[in-house]
Amino acid sequence: MKRLLFNMSVAVMAMGFICQSATTVAAEDKYPSKQINWYIHSSAGGGTDIFSRTVALRLRRILKTNIVISTMSGGSGARMLNYLMEQPADGYTINSFTNSNLATMARGMTTASREDVIGIARGCYDPQALVISSKDGGTYKNIEEVLAKAKESPGKVKIGVAHMASIDHVAAYEFGKAAGVEFEFVPFDGGGEIIVALLGNVVDMGVLNPSEFIGQSDAGNVKPAVFLVSERLKEFPDAPTAKELGYDVEMATWRGVVVKAGTPDDIVKTLRDAFAKSMDHKIYQNYLRDNSMTPDSILIGADWDAFLDSKWPVWQTAMKDLGYIKK
Repeated sequence: MKRLLFNMSVAVMAMGFICQSATTVAAEDKYPSKQINWYIHSSAGGGTDIFSRTVALRLRRILKTNIVISTMSGGSGARMLNYLMEQPADGYTINSFTNSNLATMARGMTTASREDVIGIARGCYDPQALVISSKDGGTYKNIEEVLAKAKESPGKVKIGVAHMASIDHVAAYEFGKAAGVEFEFVPFDGGGEIIVALLGNVVDMGVLNPSEFIGQSDAGNVKPAVFLVSERLKEFPDAPTAKELGYDVEMATWRGVVVKAGTPDDIVKTLRDAFAKSMDHKIYQNYLRDNSMTPDSILIGADWDAFLDSKWPVWQTAMKDLGYIKK
């Protein structure tokens, strides 16, 4: 009898251990079961940093896990993309992804190419503006004065851009080409640094998005000299567009999120659904409105992937035109 009771006890203990192990495995298999690391390539205070942190406010609650956002600068996103390629395709490493990163891929600066990432969501379609300092009256009153100086001293007017071969660089280059002037381009790690350079008169003008300069604009320190969009923004009614000045140039910064190709479909779906829910929340919708963007900025899943597919050949051509890729 004692032997029977002993055997039954052992069996019960074994069953308990198996059940506990199964529960632990199931918990570990449920995504996410640990911290998600989110990397951006630009500096704190820039548009990509603000976008990422705004989305993450609700995303942490939706996914019920900690999300750590870190800057991994270097090579216009090359270091960040290379790091992503070194990590498991498990959804625990995600990257913000912008025009600049697609350009970096096109230039062959990273081990990653378009087919190596899967789109989760696009959250921004942010108008490009050429911004001047208005602190203490500013050096220039308007874009006409900047262009007059550039024509008087070719290649001497300095334009701050977030990385070379980026959307900022391409936007300023295309505007200068349309206006018949040459600029000197000064690269920085993000919009925050460009603002500092503008206020310190290190550069004459900076390429920025409303989300990057609106705070300093409200404080009276900077103002948009021209927007590279087709119609004036209602938030900046006094700022002209390039098109109304006779320059057919339209540029916008887009920002989204990608994961490594090969990430399981169920994890990709979980992330896409979570980002869609976070971006639909009033916190994110207010962010879009406050930064002169519309809800159409948002693309989820396959729509974001299709957008990236359409832009891939465009950026390959742009990099060739600027001499970054041998024709």
